[in-house]
Amino acid sequence: MSARVSQLLLVLAGLIPLCSTGCATVHESPLEVNLRSVPPCAHDNIYPIFVLSPVDAFDLAGMDRFAEYVKSCGFRNVEISNYYHGGGSEALADRIREIKCCNPNAQVMLTGFSSGCTIIHNALCSLEKECIGVEGVCYIDSFMFRLTMRDPHPNNVGHVSLVYRKKNPAPTGIPRASVYYINTDNHLKTPTDARTVHVVMSHLCGMTCERY
Repeated sequence: MSARVSQLLLVLAGLIPLCSTGCATVHESPLEVNLRSVPPCAHDNIYPIFVLSPVDAFDLAGMDRFAEYVKSCGFRNVEISNYYHGGGSEALADRIREIKCCNPNAQVMLTGFSSGCTIIHNALCSLEKECIGVEGVCYIDSFMFRLTMRDPHPNNVGHVSLVYRKKNPAPTGIPRASVYYINTDNHLKTPTDARTVHVVMSHLCGMTCERY
């Protein structure tokens, strides 16, 4: 059995028992009103990038809907990083390099779900060697990230948020990190949980207010 076939079977095995969860609804953040009230140009230098989990190949967790919600709040530079379409951590690192090179005022906010958190972490490790950083990161409920995270965590992030289920303890030892626990047992519901949405929107609101 080839490695590619084995990987596909692993993905399917992980998804089959979870398919019954249905499509998650993205909860609106109270900060939405504030974000919609600022001039459209206030969001021009902010780049929210949503990093999907390679294991969640069909995006049952709703990261694409989360990204669309953020875009509807005025953030025109929203992007989705999908392992199967755009590549992994080096592709993400290359995209951040490109953003920072083309726009010296760019503020990048990375939001990763599950194994997407590992992709973000590896990209940050690569960028740190070149003294390139990002302004914010939100890691959402990743078990593998806690097991594979290099110590120490890269220091090229303005602020880190860890949003985890209570039954899945967040990793420790990350500089400038805030931890938030949410009341759900369902891993796939964590990205669209009200608290997760609010944490990410708080990051983005803070970036907007820094300049306006």
